[in-house]
Amino acid sequence: MVKLILILALGFVGVQAQSDIGACIPIGKVVILKKSIMTLELSQEQKAKLLSYEEKLKTQLDEVRERSNKTDETLSSMFDENNFLKDKFVLITKKENLIIADIISEYFENMYRALTKEQRVKLIKRFKRIERKRDN
Repeated sequence: MVKLILILALGFVGVQAQSDIGACIPIGKVVILKKSIMTLELSQEQKAKLLSYEEKLKTQLDEVRERSNKTDETLSSMFDENNFLKDKFVLITKKENLIIADIISEYFENMYRALTKEQRVKLIKRFKRIERKRDN
């Protein structure tokens, strides 16, 4: 069975993810977004919203993992007597990547929407500082 294993520990500790089929999970971006937002002066209401969005993200990613574990796609089904069925592997991987990208983009959108206009400006400035540091 093709497995998508997500080990997700969103919080102050960090996030790790692994995929047996090569799904691309932008965990670094999730961590940067969360840490950057947590540096802003957030109201209790905003913190509660952000926590609920985080829980929803965890739940949705767990559901993707569970669905992936239940599929009929086994490792042996990607091979025949003569070849590795690359197209089948690529199709499965792309499908899971799209699902994960959609889930994470919804998380980003909700997190951003929970901020005030002033907080959004600060967040964008913080991202630009991080990018400048990375590029130097």
